[in-house]
Amino acid sequence: MSSTILLALIVLAPVVLAFVLKVNGAVLFMSLCVGSVLVRYTGSDVISFVTTFLPHANKFSEDTMQLSLLLLPAALSFVFMFHSVKGLNALINILPALGAGLLMAILIEPLLSVCEQITLTSSSLWQDVIQAQTLIVLTGVLMSLLFLWLKRFSSHNTVHHRSSKHQETD
Repeated sequence: MSSTILLALIVLAPVVLAFVLKVNGAVLFMSLCVGSVLVRYTGSDVISFVTTFLPHANKFSEDTMQLSLLLLPAALSFVFMFHSVKGLNALINILPALGAGLLMAILIEPLLSVCEQITLTSSSLWQDVIQAQTLIVLTGVLMSLLFLWLKRFSSHNTVHHRSSKHQETD
């Protein structure tokens, strides 16, 4: 598989899924951040626990288990946040979803097999992603927080607006 195609699949999968399933891209970005923390701080303990109680789990590589830990919060976000984005926000939601896709590519790369890592990192486009890594993470964090904060204020205004209309009719 071409390195550009592999990178495009990794980056665009969350964007397409977020758009089609109407899942908040900011929540996806934050879910990947949570998955990264899980891998970093609990990965070895979880792997030890799983292999202790499930001896046949040794067939799975550590990288596969770490990849599962990384993606589990995002997968759960797709399940629990299904249809959480409505109307025009679905188009605006593409921006944080793209940030989530780029972050996913950065986080997944070290967990891929050596062959897949070589395929991915041989692309000049990958080199651009790595050089922009800090910008991707900072922009994704700021954009996700901003989207989440604005969603809170817009839902608060909607609730206030609805309750004031309800009081007027009483």
